[in-house]
Amino acid sequence: MGEATVKFTTRFLLTSVLLLSTGSFAVYASDISMANQCLAYGKRVMKDNQEMMTLLSQAKINEESVQINNYSKALGKQFISTELVAKIHSDQEQPGNILCLFESDDKPLYFHLTLME
Repeated sequence: MGEATVKFTTRFLLTSVLLLSTGSFAVYASDISMANQCLAYGKRVMKDNQEMMTLLSQAKINEESVQINNYSKALGKQFISTELVAKIHSDQEQPGNILCLFESDDKPLYFHLTLME
């Protein structure tokens, strides 16, 4: 194997690793953005419940726990494109899970919070 081939192979591998990690970061950032949309939607839905608003305003998303499931089917008569599930925690150490159903990637339709005790 010539020196030029080794240099090309090394550069190719480094470029591939860089591109793969950049792509996964973009997907990861998109997932976190969607989780933040879910949490913001939950705050709008729960705005009349002071106890829930206190909890949700302190909630922080556990970024490693965000799970996006593409659904793209009707649930009854309502079309659902995506399901998002993420773990949250707060300053009060109150862990929980949030669930959102999205009609599209930027339109949440349903929010649910499950508190862990």
